[in-house]
Amino acid sequence: MLAKRFADVSRYAVLPALLIVFGAMTLFMRDTAVARAFPYYYVFSLFFMLITIERVYAYNGAVSQRHMIWRDLMSTAVQTFIVSAVMGAIVLPVLHYFPNAFLGRRFLFGLSNQLGPLWFQILCVFLLHSFYQYWMHRLQHTNEFLWKLHGYHHGVTSLQTSNVLVSNPLDFALRNVLGGLLLSVIGFNPFAVVIATSLNIYGYFSHCGGDMRGGWSSYFFNTPEVHRWHHSSEFPDEKKFRYGCNYGVGVSFWDIIFGTFYLPRDEKGAVILPARLGHPSGYLDEPNYLKMLLAARAFPALERFFDRRKEGASSVPAE
Repeated sequence: MLAKRFADVSRYAVLPALLIVFGAMTLFMRDTAVARAFPYYYVFSLFFMLITIERVYAYNGAVSQRHMIWRDLMSTAVQTFIVSAVMGAIVLPVLHYFPNAFLGRRFLFGLSNQLGPLWFQILCVFLLHSFYQYWMHRLQHTNEFLWKLHGYHHGVTSLQTSNVLVSNPLDFALRNVLGGLLLSVIGFNPFAVVIATSLNIYGYFSHCGGDMRGGWSSYFFNTPEVHRWHHSSEFPDEKKFRYGCNYGVGVSFWDIIFGTFYLPRDEKGAVILPARLGHPSGYLDEPNYLKMLLAARAFPALERFFDRRKEGASSVPAE
């Protein structure tokens, strides 16, 4: 009885505890030899912990994603090692040009203390970045072209740590990289940026495939329970949810403020989960990462090219 009670309580406590652990790790590891030698330690540690949680707290509604593992690994590698670096190399020179040309410096504010005390800068970065992500994510659902890119991410049939970074690179960069680059030219204290970014870790937590519960935190953070409704194959039957719900990447309070939050409960207060996850238009989860990388769905000629290759391969007689 005590063990069951502990297990039930821990389902609510594990992710908030991880938030504190990884926030502290970010602070203490900053500018250390390990961080300089292997800057991706954070992502690898996070994935290890979340995959462990998925094994310990198995979710009954999980659908096996093993057949997609190579697609998932390729997409994760591209987003982790390439996208941010390429986006920064392209966008940052352009962003720094304007303050440099008109103000004679690389940032809008020459000194970070011009922006207020550290706690205020942390709050500003956290709110501005999450606000940007909310509206960009919402735009990716309402704009036809952007939805064709973003739709690849919505093909997954089960939330897993392995598919949190499964996406077209441009789609991922617009939602998760560009906002940070825009904020970087303002001149916020780098320490404030580090802390604020660590608070956005629920963007990763939201894809944890374990049977985790949000409780009160679901009304502030984008917990797995909240995010499963975002990935539901059927949107809630209300006009305001025409394009989806729960657009917040790391937090959910912008959805509450702008009326796009959805987390139904039964008479006992337990969260009701969607019956099935997947693309709302019925597209199957795309196993071919090259098609996702090139956004074939957004370009009919490219889609036809892949279809002809597939038909040609299937028409070759067996030996």
